[in-house]
Amino acid sequence: MYVLAFDRDWTVDVNPHPRQKAVPLEWVRYWAHETDHEVWAIGNQDLVEEADIPGTVESIRRRDGHIDALGDQDEYGYYEWWPEREKRLQILAELFPDAEGYIVVDDLDLTHVDGWKHYHAWDFLDHIRRGEFEVSVPPSSDLAPDGGFESGDAVRDVLADGYVFELTHRTDDGQKTHLVTHVEPDRPSMTPLKGPPAFWFENVGSNERFSVRLPEIEALHPVPYDSLADPFAEAAFAAVRKQLEDDPASVDEETLRTMLSDAAADAMSVDRREALRLARATLKHREDVRKIAVDATFALLADEPTALDRATLEALHEAATDEPAVLDEHMAQLAGYASQDSMCQAAATRCLMTLAEADPASVLGAIPALEAAATAETEATQSYAVYVLSSIAEQYPEPVSPAIDALIEAIQSEDETIQTNALAALGKIASSYPDAAEPIVDELVTLLDHDAKRVRNNAVGLLADLAQEQPAIVIEYTDRIATRLDDTNIQARVNASIALQRAGEADPAAIQAQKDQLEAALQDPSPDVRANVCTLIGNTNVNMPIEKLEEVKDNDLDDTVRERAAWAISRLR
Repeated sequence: MYVLAFDRDWTVDVNPHPRQKAVPLEWVRYWAHETDHEVWAIGNQDLVEEADIPGTVESIRRRDGHIDALGDQDEYGYYEWWPEREKRLQILAELFPDAEGYIVVDDLDLTHVDGWKHYHAWDFLDHIRRGEFEVSVPPSSDLAPDGGFESGDAVRDVLADGYVFELTHRTDDGQKTHLVTHVEPDRPSMTPLKGPPAFWFENVGSNERFSVRLPEIEALHPVPYDSLADPFAEAAFAAVRKQLEDDPASVDEETLRTMLSDAAADAMSVDRREALRLARATLKHREDVRKIAVDATFALLADEPTALDRATLEALHEAATDEPAVLDEHMAQLAGYASQDSMCQAAATRCLMTLAEADPASVLGAIPALEAAATAETEATQSYAVYVLSSIAEQYPEPVSPAIDALIEAIQSEDETIQTNALAALGKIASSYPDAAEPIVDELVTLLDHDAKRVRNNAVGLLADLAQEQPAIVIEYTDRIATRLDDTNIQARVNASIALQRAGEADPAAIQAQKDQLEAALQDPSPDVRANVCTLIGNTNVNMPIEKLEEVKDNDLDDTVRERAAWAISRLR
């Protein structure tokens, strides 16, 4: 196993060097998800999402068990501290001390970092082509073994007709017969252009790889899975998966059911990674075996999730989008992953989201896990969790009430969707359960002076909503709410005027003390604020000089404001 660390810009073909070759993103994803190598994003962290690989934040998390060392994120997503590139490589080396080698591909010169082999992207590709690494390339790559010989094509025709083969070939010690699968070579063939092509195989059972040149191949026959002996069934997972990906309909249903059921029943004895890859491919390509693939997936998921586990959970979400019921029996396991600060947290929370959309009651038991996910470091996890909590609160607000603190924290997010869903959930809880509304109001009031205008706006907006149903719990904070009439954000001022208007209907005396701020608000740039304040003054008999209102009635440019001012004057006289 190698540790492969990739920069993004001028290194991977999503942003290649203008005059040099770049490493294909397809290759990075292949090494990360189809091999046992550890593949990490070492530079621009956009590569984390593009290649679906871990990056610097995950390396800190694995090293420390948390990411406190990075500090807080600013409004642009940057952390207070970020390790230098050399330090990032040192952390990876510490995480994987038993790796066969450490390779970093970066446009910056990192040859001085102990223990690491540094390559620019174009040099790295040259070394790959010369076969100097024990790192294979995807079968679709132009570095696959050379074809074009008539006899070579005949062998390839046989290989295209099956996935497990009985191979007979000549060796120096005589004739040998093996049960094999066909594999691409770990490195390109060094055969001269006019020499015979070589084919690579892997022994079923021992996983030993070897190559055979064309003249030595005497017989090659496809072998059906159901005729394999038990010792070979485990190694056939990869072969059947390849067949499933190439031609889904060609794989016998009973074969899939048998293999996946066996894997689920004895997960400790099979090649977990290959069995999990087969389950994932089945989820993607075969609806008729979906339920068994789901059960096998949960039996095979690791206690300490890897990128493969995350990718399989994501495949579960895609499958459950069409058929949510396949996840019903596994809600508790999904909740366990959703509550863990790991690379699988977002994928598991997204699966819970799919269940909640179909039936909110089905995920009531996952509320504690969703509460933890709602305060996760990753925005995607937080977004999914808050959405699920808001979906549940629509019908079952009381069970969601213990998550109030997490929802209040979520409304401070810079993501508008997260804020909206968090506010919706809090509003449902407070509207249905008065006892739960008071602590929500107390917390919202503390946000009225928040630096972020969106947080202030949403806080006073929810106070306005709560005041409509339960004005009594808002009245004592009218002085704090009135300060938002001076807010730099127009919507915050509008929401503040609405909240005061609703509180004033319940207790006019609580509003009368805000005379100075109400008088100033008559000149607010927003006609909505001016109109609301006129209504508020008339409803609560604020001791306002009539001439102030007459000036508004005679000179305001907005018809509604002038009408409200005239009405307020009639109430005060």
